[in-house]
Amino acid sequence: MEIVSFYEKRLQDLVNNITEDQRLLKQYEALLRYETDPRALGRCEKEIERQQEFVTRYQQEYSELKQKIKDYQPTQLLYVDKQLQQMDEKINVLLKGQIAIYKNQHQMRQALLERYNTSEKVIIGSITQQLNQTQLVLTENLLQALDSNMVSEPEMQQMLAVLEERLPSLPLSQAGIAEIIKNPELDVRHKLKITLPIIPTLVEYEGEIELGSGFNIKSAWQLLIAKLQRR
Repeated sequence: MEIVSFYEKRLQDLVNNITEDQRLLKQYEALLRYETDPRALGRCEKEIERQQEFVTRYQQEYSELKQKIKDYQPTQLLYVDKQLQQMDEKINVLLKGQIAIYKNQHQMRQALLERYNTSEKVIIGSITQQLNQTQLVLTENLLQALDSNMVSEPEMQQMLAVLEERLPSLPLSQAGIAEIIKNPELDVRHKLKITLPIIPTLVEYEGEIELGSGFNIKSAWQLLIAKLQRR
């Protein structure tokens, strides 16, 4: 029985290690999602690769323990097997594509922020961190249309009026937007340039707007206004 207890202790240590590494993996994934420093993104990627090495060692340990105590701890062994599979799947997803997506989103956020001055970046930066890749593409398309004079003065006025009606529903993190909309010293175009990034956070639109080369600013603009008017 002492031998069994020894292997049971090893099994519990394995469970503890897996639990701790799952916690770390979630932290790395969160950092990838919101990190803005390319060097930090690189460090996260290396740490996730290390996690993959740990999983390989854990699987070897699990295989050995399974042969020793399969008749004593079947439930615990099944739990370990399931957790290792989940870790391995998560790591593969991150390394095979998700990291590239996060890096691309970082580049898109940086390019979007280049449109603004230093003080405006403080407001826009926190908003862009909330946007996923599709939302970033929509925001960029809207800003390009605005900069290219593809939106008429009445259309800009209409959008701004609708956004002003939504001010009470904005989260505290976007409080700076309310001050911009109400600022009498800014013209309509400038106000919209700063407020457009909040639109994707206020409406559901994915699948209804073509964001590729066929992007139609007129239909997209009217669809977004209609959706913003719905409470």
